[in-house]
Amino acid sequence: MTSWVDVICIVIVFLSLIILSNHRVAAMIGVFALQSFVLGLLPFFLHASSISSRDIMIGLVTMILKAALVPYILFWAIRHVSMRSEIKPIIGFGASIIFGAIVIAGAFWVSLSLKIPGQPASDLVLPCSLSTVLLGFMIMVTRTRAVTQVLGYLILENGIFLFAISLFDVMPVLIEMGILLDIFVAVFIMAIVVNHINEEFEKNTASVVQSNMGETF
Repeated sequence: MTSWVDVICIVIVFLSLIILSNHRVAAMIGVFALQSFVLGLLPFFLHASSISSRDIMIGLVTMILKAALVPYILFWAIRHVSMRSEIKPIIGFGASIIFGAIVIAGAFWVSLSLKIPGQPASDLVLPCSLSTVLLGFMIMVTRTRAVTQVLGYLILENGIFLFAISLFDVMPVLIEMGILLDIFVAVFIMAIVVNHINEEFEKNTASVVQSNMGETF
């Protein structure tokens, strides 16, 4: 099943590049959900000949939490602030694709000199996980919207999770669950912050309207 693991690694990087080049927030969240779902399939292919209860647990938790619950919270957040697209990124979307390709090439080049413990399931695991981490970081620092910055963090975490889950027999289950909990908490904090921002915006809008009405009369 090494070929399927290779395919999953490549798809995860490709979806990260799609998110980097997209300006519609809803589409970015949808692609992230797809990426997380594909990542959740990885444990089933790592031990296809003898799938354990641990494989099933990690795969299902990943799909439920990262491919369903987290995107649901993000969609809820953008509905409450009427956010549709990323307006003014620090780096343009066309340039982002070029820089993203350079980042991927650099990650593959750097990974040639790195050694990891244990026996990875695929030679593409390390370069693809490193590429995903760097692309997520790039989204974080080049986007100005809070939601898209959180998406960058989530993609970065997907890269870390890809690396951790590939060393399935070496990494303790608490590490994987700790990463998932980190994501869960981060998104809830983001949702609370966005909600407070929306409330402050409504208060400021109401005060401006009242002030204009007072000047009119």
